[in-house]
Amino acid sequence: MVLRASAGSLACVLASAMLTPGFAADLSIAPIYKAPPLPLTSWTGTYVGISGGGAWGSAVVRNDFTGGDQTPRFDSNGGIVGSAFEFPPTGAFSNEVRERWLSTFRGRVGYARDNWLFYVTGGGAAANVENSVTGPPGAMSETHWHWGWTAGGGVEVKVTQDWSAKVEYLYVGLQDKSYFTPVPAFPGNQSVRLDDHIVRVGVNYKLPWNVLDSFFKR
Repeated sequence: MVLRASAGSLACVLASAMLTPGFAADLSIAPIYKAPPLPLTSWTGTYVGISGGGAWGSAVVRNDFTGGDQTPRFDSNGGIVGSAFEFPPTGAFSNEVRERWLSTFRGRVGYARDNWLFYVTGGGAAANVENSVTGPPGAMSETHWHWGWTAGGGVEVKVTQDWSAKVEYLYVGLQDKSYFTPVPAFPGNQSVRLDDHIVRVGVNYKLPWNVLDSFFKR
């Protein structure tokens, strides 16, 4: 009777030992799932966009011979347009300076954090400027291109992966340019100096291809 109990107990122990690996395998801990890290925001690429804003500045008309101001420094805005009366003894005349066209050629360097880009920008500038004189004999005008430089900064934020919005400020300094050779009855030998301040906002779209890819593939 005792032997049967012992044999039965031994059989149970052996059966339990044989089942242990399968039981342990069933209790193994599944690996914890980790989502892949999100890609860092990249600002590399080719963009096309549109921007608009406001501008203001100042101008002064000087005498090329004496180097002195022929008009007080006057503010300009909008188009950009400004005007002032000349100092005596030619006080009967007034000057209007109109900046008809302004272009900038700039690069920018910045610091990117998440979806934000903080940058500085600078380069060259060119403006088409018209100087007009009005007085008792009538009116006359002359147009020249002024070259100069520009510098500023701004901030841009990615709204989506392809679209971004920005706001920036620019200062534009333009070279002096001479206007009017001596003309009877008109004050001549004038030199125009002007500068601009520009604030604008804009949106940019990142193109699906990079214009620099062809250079790196060579």
